[in-house]
Amino acid sequence: MLEKAGEVGRIISQLPEYAYLRAARREIDADREATEMLNRMRDVQQTLMEAIGRGEKPSEEQEQEFGTLQERIQLNTRYQALVSSQSNFEKLMDRVDRAIGEGIRKGEESRIIIPT
Repeated sequence: MLEKAGEVGRIISQLPEYAYLRAARREIDADREATEMLNRMRDVQQTLMEAIGRGEKPSEEQEQEFGTLQERIQLNTRYQALVSSQSNFEKLMDRVDRAIGEGIRKGEESRIIIPT
């Protein structure tokens, strides 16, 4: 079973959806401005979540900075490509998951015992 899972992983690594995702990640990593915006956005988001976790309302300045960063990063074409490729890869993985689930369902219904 683990060998077959490894084979599925190898096949997935050869699919266009995976190649596009890897390329989009390389592109966003190479975009210094986008990387800095994403890092700053994560920092501000963490600060906001910590304030909320303490039962405090985040400052309007922090909320505004987060919103501005969010708007700016969403306009970045490399970021758009990353989001699109992530979405396509997730759809692929959902189909793989459903196929595995279907295989499990059929296996439960079968009376044939397959040696492992």
